[in-house]
Amino acid sequence: LEPSEKLVEIGLALLKCVSSHRGLTPDIFDEYTRRQYVAKAPERNPFGVEEMPRNFLDFDIFTKLSVLCQLSRWTFVNSDRMREKMSETMDLEQIQWRIEEIGYDKEERYYFVLDDNRLYRRTDPPPPPPPATKSKSKANSKKAKAAARASKRRKTKESQDTEDEEETALEAGVSSIPEGNSFGGRKWECIAVTLADYNTFLDSIKKSRDLDEKALCKRITEEVLPIIEKDEESKQRRQARKERELMNMERLATAKRSSRLASRFETERTQREAAEAERKRKADIAAALAHEEKQKMMEEARESRMMTREQRLKEREHKRVLQEEELANLSEDSKKVETGEARMSERQLKTEMEKRKRELAALDEEDAWTFDCAKCGIHGENLDDGTHSVACEKCNVWQHSACLGISQADAEKEDFHFVCEDCKRRAEDAAKPKIPPLKFHLGSSSSPPNQKSIHSANDSKKRKSFGEASQMPPLKKFKPVE
Repeated sequence: LEPSEKLVEIGLALLKCVSSHRGLTPDIFDEYTRRQYVAKAPERNPFGVEEMPRNFLDFDIFTKLSVLCQLSRWTFVNSDRMREKMSETMDLEQIQWRIEEIGYDKEERYYFVLDDNRLYRRTDPPPPPPPATKSKSKANSKKAKAAARASKRRKTKESQDTEDEEETALEAGVSSIPEGNSFGGRKWECIAVTLADYNTFLDSIKKSRDLDEKALCKRITEEVLPIIEKDEESKQRRQARKERELMNMERLATAKRSSRLASRFETERTQREAAEAERKRKADIAAALAHEEKQKMMEEARESRMMTREQRLKEREHKRVLQEEELANLSEDSKKVETGEARMSERQLKTEMEKRKRELAALDEEDAWTFDCAKCGIHGENLDDGTHSVACEKCNVWQHSACLGISQADAEKEDFHFVCEDCKRRAEDAAKPKIPPLKFHLGSSSSPPNQKSIHSANDSKKRKSFGEASQMPPLKKFKPVE
């Protein structure tokens, strides 16, 4: 860092009050300050005796302050010159500049309160010892009178030399006080700075019987202590305000950090909730799809079972019709036995008729009832799981009443009627108007049909005839649930 030139400006202002040169600038400050040291205090000259003086900015801080202090002393030697440079002031203001003591203690030490509200104590040096008294035994002799006259002449000459030296020193600005003591032998002490220091000092002199100390205690208590208490309260308020500001800053920083943490936690929680909701939604969709697939498979299986049952019923009815026709033919043949027109003998006819009757009885006993619940999917032939069931009035298929939402009390009423959904759907499909098939009239073509078109037409006719012949689905067998 470059040294500040503020101290140079202060030193230049002081040098203008000391030197008679009116064109002083910072460039020649070092040279003219050295001249003042050479003329007034050569033994303390810090600028050296070389051709080029040392630079003030290169000095350490203590040397700089020493130079400024010396310039200040030389400035105040000629006080009239200082007053000429200052603006005119009232006598009252000049009186207020004076520092007067506020009291004394029993040891005759002075106490002062300066502008910084600190209590200082000044201890004056002890008085010099009195001169030794000379004997007057031979005071009236001639030798004594001559020695007295010589001593008087020496004292007069010494006093004149002393006055000349003091005048020379005053003009040169050199103080007769030794360098190590700038207060004329007086000792200054700072007794009290804070309110606690003042109270401690007052406690030490409060019980004193000395009148000066009592007056000092009273004056400090009445005049100084209220100012100190007010200043202490002001300091406490400033300290409290500063602590509140620091606390508010810490709270603000903590709030910002807490806000960031809360925002991060809220973001993480929102992300977790969104992920959980997405996972639950996917699980619900998968469960719904699985349930729908299961329901669809159950419906398809039940539809297949219903179609198989219908096919089986139709086949059984067809067998019954065939057996009844065969039994009727055998009855006709038995009537023709007497005329000899029968195809078989009477014994054979009887055996065959009994066989046909047994087959008809077996067909009547076969497939007595069917259980097939459309909700839970349980099905089987002649199945009874011990649960209350109801049968459809049209297809005679039994289902669980609890799965259908029918109570047992309602199912056991005399006016209860139940038709399953399959039968209702068939009735609705049958009630719908049938759309007539579309017929297309093909115009005559100039070219004869080729062999491929003839074969495709024949194949379509065969498929149509085969579809009309096989209207019923193939027979399927299912194992009943135990």
